[in-house]
Amino acid sequence: MLAGCSRLPGKPKAEERWVAPAQVTDFNQLYSQNCAGCHGQGGRLGSAPPLNDPLYLAVANADALREVTAKGVAGTAMPAFAEQSGGSLTDKQIDALVEGMRSQWGRPNDFKDAALPPYSLQDAIKSGSGPGDAQVERMFFATYCAQCHGANGRAER
Repeated sequence: MLAGCSRLPGKPKAEERWVAPAQVTDFNQLYSQNCAGCHGQGGRLGSAPPLNDPLYLAVANADALREVTAKGVAGTAMPAFAEQSGGSLTDKQIDALVEGMRSQWGRPNDFKDAALPPYSLQDAIKSGSGPGDAQVERMFFATYCAQCHGANGRAER
């Protein structure tokens, strides 16, 4: 008689069952629990820089976002989230966060014909303005970085 019942009273539905924190891969849940406190719900209006900026997501490639999320940013309030760096997120969860930001908030087609600046100084070095030329580095920073990061690189607004 009970074999025909698909759901017994009191038995939770699959989506209501407990999931171990390391098994959570839903972007919205991961973002809400780990990022929204500083970067704001929906990636904006938090105390930290917005993550829903399509230009930022076009400039910062997936590897750069993964590294910042995994290792944090020294000298800032951005902590390391990767387990191997002392955080609580698995590589799979960090991948889910990066993919979620890029798929929900990125608009790569808006910038496909734009000449975007390199994301990092290492990329700038590869493009020809290498270290040792302080004037070139200052000009590069003033042109591409200072609007968001402030004159001394500390994101004052």
